[in-house]
Amino acid sequence: QALGMLFWHKHNIEKSLADLPNFTPFPDEWTVEDKVLFEQAFSFHGKSFHRIQQMLPDKTIASLVKYYYSWKKTRSRTSLMDRQARKLANRNNQGDSDDDVEEAHPMDGNDSDYDPKKEAKKEVTDNLMVNVSLHRHHSQRSKCRPPKGMYLTQEDVIAVSCSPNAANTILRQLDMELISLKRQVQNAKQVNSALKQKMEGGIEEFKPPESNQKINARWTTEEQLLAVQGVRKYGKDFQAIADVIGNKTVGQVKNFFVNYRRRFNLEEVLQEWEAEQGTLASNGDASALGEDTKNTSNVPSGKSTDEEDEVCFCVPDISKHGLRNSIVFSDYNVRLTTGVEWQSTF
Repeated sequence: QALGMLFWHKHNIEKSLADLPNFTPFPDEWTVEDKVLFEQAFSFHGKSFHRIQQMLPDKTIASLVKYYYSWKKTRSRTSLMDRQARKLANRNNQGDSDDDVEEAHPMDGNDSDYDPKKEAKKEVTDNLMVNVSLHRHHSQRSKCRPPKGMYLTQEDVIAVSCSPNAANTILRQLDMELISLKRQVQNAKQVNSALKQKMEGGIEEFKPPESNQKINARWTTEEQLLAVQGVRKYGKDFQAIADVIGNKTVGQVKNFFVNYRRRFNLEEVLQEWEAEQGTLASNGDASALGEDTKNTSNVPSGKSTDEEDEVCFCVPDISKHGLRNSIVFSDYNVRLTTGVEWQSTF
């Protein structure tokens, strides 16, 4: 604009500067185009005035905010079209009474300067462009929607509108259903609270007592019988047998199974366990047992072990270990190194 003024005054700077204030736009002056652009920008961007300013670069943020609050007050007012439609509806309901005609034409008909149709048409034309986007945006924002999970059906509306008693009956049923659901929720809360209290106590009381026994390489008579009973119940599950004894490792139990195989006749005990389980030992296991038997038979007789020095042993009370009713043994012979046979039934 300054360059245009300078060109207009033939590059006379003094005249251009003197004439420039006459063409400076007022910052708060809003033309119809500015108003329409503002409403369109507001419908797209909402209260993001920085984006609205991109469509109205000659307006400041303060000017946009000031105009927004003044324009917001006019949004709640009823437009001329709405007032006219309301008047027409009232006129149709009252049967075109004379009072409605006088209210629609309050001015004297002899006044030639006043034409109600022309005035109304002029006002409608002025407000039409302003209110089109306004009502479109306002109708979208003010659209009522029920809360989440609630909906209306035509059958329910018809049933409620038939008679007051039907409406009360339906509402009473809904109240009873709501009370039942609340009761279920309360019961669920009580159950959850009780379970939470049980969980806070922990599981310490249900844990088995930890055995403080130290690992011992020597086998007592009681431990030997427990190992035999473990083979009868668990087969070659040496880990389970070690857990039953308590102070022996898995390797020590395996060595016991190899060293005491002939003394306690563990092969027959194992065959009885396999017969109960319905499975037979594989060929590999059989060959392994044969090799172990050969290895044990090749031990020199001159070197006597601790087990060979024992001539007799006492049968402990098996009920102390809780195995009286869990294991049943058949009759078998226990042969000692002295050649004495001892028949026993467990």
